[in-house]
Amino acid sequence: MTSAPAVIDSRVNAMIREFAAHRGFAGMPEHRLIYRSYDFPATRQVWQVALGPEVFALKLDHDAGPEGRLAKEYAELQNLSAHFAKYDKLGIATPVYLSPGGTFCVTEFLDHRTAGERLQAVDNAQTRRQVFRRAGLWLHAMHEYKPQKRKEWWGNWMLKELDEVVERDEMQAPASEVAHMRAILHEQVRKVNRTKDTHATSHGDFHSENIMLGPGMTYGFDFTEARAKMAVYDVVDFLKCDIYRDTPAPEVDHAGITKAHREMFFKGYKHKLNRDVLDVSLRGRLLIDWASITRQNHVKLRVDRILYRNLKPRLDIAFAKA
Repeated sequence: MTSAPAVIDSRVNAMIREFAAHRGFAGMPEHRLIYRSYDFPATRQVWQVALGPEVFALKLDHDAGPEGRLAKEYAELQNLSAHFAKYDKLGIATPVYLSPGGTFCVTEFLDHRTAGERLQAVDNAQTRRQVFRRAGLWLHAMHEYKPQKRKEWWGNWMLKELDEVVERDEMQAPASEVAHMRAILHEQVRKVNRTKDTHATSHGDFHSENIMLGPGMTYGFDFTEARAKMAVYDVVDFLKCDIYRDTPAPEVDHAGITKAHREMFFKGYKHKLNRDVLDVSLRGRLLIDWASITRQNHVKLRVDRILYRNLKPRLDIAFAKA
């Protein structure tokens, strides 16, 4: 590991020294930046910190306070750690320290590939399927964290968000095609609105970079957005991670997701979900993602060009079969 003190905010140095002192470690630990928030790069970061052979992840938010987002996340981590201790081969990063000021917290450092990295690195279809099965198992346990409820699902937010995207007039996608799919989505939302479905304490940001796969263990992390909500949205967040792969049309299901991946996910995840609500939520999310790619980013960012190219045939299938 290497450190770069010349470019490190003095506040970060102070945080690292505070944690080292708490652990009784003399001197300045080795450290390196491993994550910087896309939306808040200067204030929200994660640093890898080594106190000799012990390695930790220090998550900071310069704008947080004693009762702010990190303090709430740390309290949730402590409770979740006890919850996941009941499960074999499932876990989270163990919470270690919360700064009295609430500006940073520390967990054990998990040195494993994320589900997203695993999916990108392998061509073996069976290995990819196992990633989805293990994610389903972990999320099933997460949704058992607190008693579930049955609440009415409302999908109007998807239409509102889509309308806001269209109104900005920055879409790479043809407005006429978005309008056509939006009309179909509107009718589907109208039909399934008020359907009773599972409401659970959810991860809140369950994409493929927030789950790690170690030998015989599956870990979830980053619980900043954890809260009680409709369980279907965690499922949607993970199932849509396969859109970065070129998938032959016969392998894509009626909601735009790879059939085998959905099937394997639900071999792990067993909570009751209304499948009509799931399908409409998936179609809405994929359409919003496609429409949100701007003309400017389509030119600048290769990842957006790949996403745009891969989403269109999936949407054509999903809305043709709707």
